[in-house]
Amino acid sequence: MKSALQQGQLNSAYSREGKAGRYSRPADKNGGGALAVYTRAVGTQQADWPSKGYGVGSNDSKVQLILSPNVLQTPNHGWRASSTDNGGLVPGAAKKDQVGLPQGDPLKRTKQLWGKQTESGRNGAFNETVKDTSVKENNEQLHWEKVPLQGNLKGMVVTSQASFNTLMGLEGAQQTAGAAGRGTVRFGDQDVPVVLAEKNSSLLSSLQSAGIADGNGRVR
Repeated sequence: MKSALQQGQLNSAYSREGKAGRYSRPADKNGGGALAVYTRAVGTQQADWPSKGYGVGSNDSKVQLILSPNVLQTPNHGWRASSTDNGGLVPGAAKKDQVGLPQGDPLKRTKQLWGKQTESGRNGAFNETVKDTSVKENNEQLHWEKVPLQGNLKGMVVTSQASFNTLMGLEGAQQTAGAAGRGTVRFGDQDVPVVLAEKNSSLLSSLQSAGIADGNGRVR
């Protein structure tokens, strides 16, 4: 977390570890996650999505960074896809498209697949993940290489006191007087709201109670 704030961006595993890195999933070695930063999109009607979240990477020791929806609409940070993980495949490319691709460097495998994507296909897959309340688990998005936090970071959610205390220990952080589980973390010239939420509580409600989201559920 401290490193992400210091660098001002979320970095892919590949940018951190390089092609010789040790990746936990075969899909990552094939470029699915190694080259990408994963985010999750939660629609404004998904009131039953819990503050802790679902799937890999969702546990009480993690800090969820709440980003502006604009990060999906302003592709000025090198992201290439806006659809789901598909088990480590480049979005928009089928398994048959990977047959015969060179092994080794994930970039050499994935770059050839980019041309098989269509803008409408990526957007269609993205829209399917957030259109209603039935989609919860399968809403991962891929942002290639990095996602800048400047102008996009709108809040942070934690589900353990230990994680909250860690954030409050950062330079410039402040706990809100008279409000348990509330505080801010200094990032650039802004004070980013932090909320400690019960893990089974509604993420949407937690964001609204902390002023990170408005009454319509939209991140401010």
